Parts: sequence; C-alpha cells; structure tokens
Amino acid sequence: MSTTTQTKPRRPLTLRGLSSPYAPIPVTTFSSALIGLLWQLYTILLEPLLCHLNLAHPGSLPRNDATYGRAQVPLNDWERRLVYENPEVKHRRGKVYLDGEALKKAGTWDKPGRATFVSYTVFWIPGAIESEKLDADVLLLHGINDYSGKLVPHGHRFATRGFRVILVDLPSFGRSSGLHAYLPSMKLLTESVHAVLADVAEYDHGARGSGAGDNGVRASVDVKSRKLFLEGHSMGGFTALFYASQFSPSSKGNSIDGSVSGPAHDDSRHRPTISGVAVAAPMIGISPESRPPYVVELIGRCLKVFLGRLPLASAVRGNVSDDDRVEEEFHLDPMTYKGRLRIATGLAILEGLNELDASVEQIQVPVCIHHGTKDRATSYQHSQRFYERLPLKKDGRSELKLWQGYEHVMMKRVKGQSKEDDEKTDAVLNQICDWLVARARE
Repeated sequence: MSTTTQTKPRRPLTLRGLSSPYAPIPVTTFSSALIGLLWQLYTILLEPLLCHLNLAHPGSLPRNDATYGRAQVPLNDWERRLVYENPEVKHRRGKVYLDGEALKKAGTWDKPGRATFVSYTVFWIPGAIESEKLDADVLLLHGINDYSGKLVPHGHRFATRGFRVILVDLPSFGRSSGLHAYLPSMKLLTESVHAVLADVAEYDHGARGSGAGDNGVRASVDVKSRKLFLEGHSMGGFTALFYASQFSPSSKGNSIDGSVSGPAHDDSRHRPTISGVAVAAPMIGISPESRPPYVVELIGRCLKVFLGRLPLASAVRGNVSDDDRVEEEFHLDPMTYKGRLRIATGLAILEGLNELDASVEQIQVPVCIHHGTKDRATSYQHSQRFYERLPLKKDGRSELKLWQGYEHVMMKRVKGQSKEDDEKTDAVLNQICDWLVARARE
C-alpha cells in the first residue's frame, strides 16, 4: 500500500526583491537569494543612474511596470466586499499623471510621463447621500508601508454617513507608481493629493467622460457648494496637515473647485480648498522607540546621494501594536511594504516634519487630532504641542482627543478580534465621523 506525503506548496519565486518584499517570499535556495540580491543591486544602484541618463524609467525592468508589480496584486477582501462587489455602492477608479511642475516642487528626478502617476478610487452610497443630504467629500490618506485598500472599512463608514469617499494610493505605495516605499521628498505626497483633487474636480465639472470602472455613472454633486475634508492615519495624517499648511484655503469659500491662491503655496494652478482635517496617530513627531540612532542618520546622510533607495533603518517595525495578529496580517498582505526604511525616505520624513512644524500657523481650517498614549511609532506629546499652536484652536471647532492605552493602530481590524477590540475601534471612528458630519453641516 503506497502512501503520499502532503507538502506545503512553496510560494513561486518572483523578481520582487528582498529590499521591497511586498509579498513574503522565503529565501530557501541559493538561486532565490542570488536573484533577490541582483534585483536589489539593480533597483538601488543601476536603475537610478539609467533613469538620470534618460536610458530607462522607474519600473522599466522586468515588465515595464511603473508600480513594480503592485498593480497586478488582486483586490483585498474589504475592497471587493464593501466597494467593488457591493450593489449599494457606486464607484469610479481614476489615475492622474503628475506634471513637470509638480515633480519639480517635489524635488524628484522622475520625469513627467506614463511612469509617474497616482491611482485613486472614488465611491459613494447614493441612498446614504440622499437620506443624509450631505454635500461633502472626505479624502482618506494611508500610513507608511500601507495602501488605500486598508482604509476601505473606515471609508465605508463615512459613506454610510453620506460622504463621497476618495481613497488615494500615495506615491510608491499601492497601485501608484514608484519603487515601493521610496519617497525623495514629502512634498511629493502633497503634490499628489493636489493632483488627485484637481482630477476629481475636473471629472465633476464634466470635462472628462466616464472612466473605466465607474459603472457608467457619475456622482450627483453640487461642485460649487461641496465641502472637502482630509482624513489621514500616521504618515497620511502628516500628509493631510502638510497639505493644509501648503495649500491654504481661500476666505472666499471652501468648495472643491476653489481657484484663489493662498499665501502658503502661491501658484496659478487649479486649487481645491478644504474645510477641515481629521487625523489619527499623525506623524507629527517620531516616538523614541522608533527613531533611529543619530549615527544611523549620519550614515544615511552620507549615503543619500548614491544610495538613497537603500533600506537601512528598522523604524516602526514591531512598534505599531502589541497584538501579534496586526503584524501577522500585515506580513501576509501582498500589497504592504515589509522592508526597512529607505535612506531617502527616512531623511525626507525628518525634513518634512521640520517643514510642517515651521508652517503650522498657516493651517487655517478646523483640525481634529486623535492619538493614543501608548503609541510607540509616533509621539502623542508632539501632537499636543502641535494642537496648541493651531491658529483656529480657540474657535470651538478644533479638537484634541488623547486615548488612554491606545497604540499606533488606533482602529484595529483583524480577523477574530474581540468585541472589546471592535468597541475600541468604533469609539475612535465614530468620534471622527461625528466631527466630520458636524463640520460638513456648518
């Protein structure tokens, strides 16, 4: 009698590289380790040089994919169930290419063209919009190493309250272009948000036809009176606040299609304006547990010019939650970045934090900040000091809420979590929803 031995199927080897492992690939053979090493050498050393000499563009090899394969990753379960396969939800997928001016402001070597773009999704629930009678959008911004699909549960909650939701994959994350988790400047984030908002406004104005994936429908929006809010988590919180400081709203109105230049970012381009910002565990300051040693920073500054793409610091790894399931699901998600913090990204973050700190007085909209007192990734003390400097802190619309015992992941969504975890997540999310609704009805 013969017997068969059940073996665990091995994940197929792909050229995703050990420095940018957006799918967990075990290095079990010499050949897989060699391919990973060669891929690192190409993406870190050779590709930047070829791009600078106009002999290649990011992602040209091996498949001419500017997302380095991320665009081919299937939708996650939340994206499918709550948005794309939900009969109550209407949606539209968009892609906007960054122009030369935006790239210049962002301080990147990337050239305008089909290799530099930002992907986003707009979705809404017509029944909720009709019943709640809100004329408002909320744009959601994810944290570092994540992507917009992780925020779908939060976005769906906002949609049930009557908001139209805009999910953005920030540059080098998700289905947007760029080497995974490589950010030469934080201004690339704000320029990308600005480009997405302008693209959404252009679509709402009817300047463009129906795009792929919009179900042949267009949201019924009153562009002139519509309010716009930014909601961000961690690095997304930084991006929302940085955008509010760089693109100051006009005193003439808060519509999404506002075109009056503010003092902080004087240019002649289309200027969406915002009505408020809500952030959770914002990256305003780095907690001591996640800040790399100063010697690592000095090494990074010395290597930045030639090795800016090199992964070096551990940063927030292991510091976002004491629940092992959070880390486990993060590592099993093929779209998240699991490598070390790249040199250029880490230095860009430090520079961006200094720029935000210097421009806090230019934020002329209500701000709602939520932060956990056990956060080991970003500093709640920095959030406190930041809040005290907000110009509109005393007008009764801005809020600061410190949550005792909460860690960096304040709104946890993992399989098998307890009822207590659900209640803790809903407590934060409901307060953010209520604040946004109150501001939208003003």
